[in-house]
Amino acid sequence: MRYHFLDSSVAVRILLGHSPPAAQWFDTTTGNGDDRIVSSRILRTEITRVLRREGLPVVDRDHVLDFVDTIPLDHAVLQEAEAIIPHVRTLDAIHLASALRSGLEDLVIVTHDATMKSVAAAIGFSIADPVR
Repeated sequence: MRYHFLDSSVAVRILLGHSPPAAQWFDTTTGNGDDRIVSSRILRTEITRVLRREGLPVVDRDHVLDFVDTIPLDHAVLQEAEAIIPHVRTLDAIHLASALRSGLEDLVIVTHDATMKSVAAAIGFSIADPVR
């Protein structure tokens, strides 16, 4: 089983139709029985806020979230986010902390955000950017 950690920088582009290559990656990955997509519970909140900002139905989030296993957001994840040394925005730190706390080996961080890529690599994760 291969695990892919979906960051909001890719999830939002998939949901809003802003990146056909990312949408193709998502469809291929979710259709493959050997792959699983995971993310932090914070992804649901981020997607919901984007949909509300754009005036789109919140139920649209299910087009992505129905295919993503979520890692609960708890005190331990927040403490892990606080402990990340390289600078990264708060929500990105929560995503990375969730990935660290997941316990999944060989987890690939799927992101389009340059800082997230850099920090994720610095703490030992492999990176994939399907938006390119």
